[in-house]
Amino acid sequence: MNVRFLSLASGSSGNCYFIGTSEYGVLIDAGIGSRTIRKKLKEIGLEMNHIHAVFVTHDHYDHIKSVATLGEIYHLPIYATEKVHWGIAFNKKITEKLSPANKRVIKSRETVKIRDIQVTPFPLPHDATDNSGFVIEIGEMRLTLATDLGAPTDDLRRFVSDSDYLVVEANYDKEMLKNGRYPEFLKMRVSGANGHLSNTDTANLLSEHATSRLKQVCLCHLSKENNLPQLAVDTVSSKLPVDAKVVALPRNESYLIEEL
Repeated sequence: MNVRFLSLASGSSGNCYFIGTSEYGVLIDAGIGSRTIRKKLKEIGLEMNHIHAVFVTHDHYDHIKSVATLGEIYHLPIYATEKVHWGIAFNKKITEKLSPANKRVIKSRETVKIRDIQVTPFPLPHDATDNSGFVIEIGEMRLTLATDLGAPTDDLRRFVSDSDYLVVEANYDKEMLKNGRYPEFLKMRVSGANGHLSNTDTANLLSEHATSRLKQVCLCHLSKENNLPQLAVDTVSSKLPVDAKVVALPRNESYLIEEL
């Protein structure tokens, strides 16, 4: 089975990921415009009718911008926890509302099956209404996605040890944040226990829990103000105990892994 992963966008201006085959798949988050999603999928030979579901990590706007459009216009089921659905419904930036017919409620650690794709949510600490990471399994392949979290959890540590691919946050460099232009309250939010992972946090996580099963690490949600792609890659690579490829996902451009 030819399994593919596509990052359509990754960063504070929008997040959206596809995982599936050449015939169908699912989206994780929809924080960019629906036309952009359609265009970027078409570049790898997929149409919107190839998308069978959307899974939502949390209810911040850069992750849900087009969720209601995908549900109402394209009739896609939108999977999220009950609290995230509540947050989407009351987000003032979302003018189009998701109808009950297109809502699907998920619970942490309970697996949802979309044809051959198994998706298991797990909780992550972040200052949203609720927040989930996802373990996606297709055949023997396991990919774990963890974005927007202030600290690693036992679930995440376990999944790092047992995944072929990781999409994991490396949001900021500690020195760049400390010496940067953000006001002090925002620096505290970013670096807090319900904020974001730094390059060093992610490097330490992988240094302790990555195993020889790991093939590639995709660093996601890099800050435009407080990080640099090569710096993030170098920091994580320097502590990675296994021979896995490390890349920083572009903020606004696509990145494709063709054969997982």
